[in-house]
Amino acid sequence: MSLPPIDIPIKLPFEVPLLVHPIFIHFVVAIPIIVLLIELINLKAKKPAVSVTSLFLLTLAIIVYVGAFFTGKADGSHAFSLLTPEAKEELKFHKLLGTYLVYGTLVLFLLKAGAMAIRRAWARNIFLTFLVLFIAVLLKQGKDGGELVYEYGVNVKPVMSLQDRLDDMEFDMEDLKEELQNAKAECSQKSSESLESNSTVIETNATSPKEQMKPLIKTPAESNETNSSQAAAPVEAAPSTYKEVSPPMNMAPAPVAIPTH
Repeated sequence: MSLPPIDIPIKLPFEVPLLVHPIFIHFVVAIPIIVLLIELINLKAKKPAVSVTSLFLLTLAIIVYVGAFFTGKADGSHAFSLLTPEAKEELKFHKLLGTYLVYGTLVLFLLKAGAMAIRRAWARNIFLTFLVLFIAVLLKQGKDGGELVYEYGVNVKPVMSLQDRLDDMEFDMEDLKEELQNAKAECSQKSSESLESNSTVIETNATSPKEQMKPLIKTPAESNETNSSQAAAPVEAAPSTYKEVSPPMNMAPAPVAIPTH
């Protein structure tokens, strides 16, 4: 169900405390139902004092509904950022319907005052019909408010603390993702630099096949020069493997034989 957006153009000169909205809600639901019961009783009693009591309760209802609107607005603004998208949409509609109910109390007050001034049955019947419709919408609003609290955990402290922790973890995950991307970029840059340096080393060390074969292949002139240099080189005497043995110093010379005739 979609309704035209409306608002209450009133700004309070003070800050509304949190978690006061549930206090107003009990009177918000109770006062219109009490007024309906009084009006049904007064259909037979037809006492002016009962009508005055009903009008006084409707005046009190205007004050209570305005307080419920601003306290609910404060609680909803505090919890709005922690809600899921579905809960946010339901909270927005809850606020809009509550705004209509605030203006509805003004209409109820005017209808009741007009019925008391006119003192006609049709005027009273119009007031009662509008009052029944108002209570039906009010019960729908109460049901939606209960869903916001018990299903979505609006302004429930454990749920809000868990939601805060979840938000912190999401922020940490985003930071870690950024760090991981930066690390990947640095690794890819370093790997590309190392590949470039390796390719440079390979290019400098690599030689052509002709250059590698130059020491092995010789021209005929080079081979002749090598042979002539080898022929001109003096032949070194091979070292002797024998040693000269000198006679011992203390040995006497052998006797010489004298020939005889």
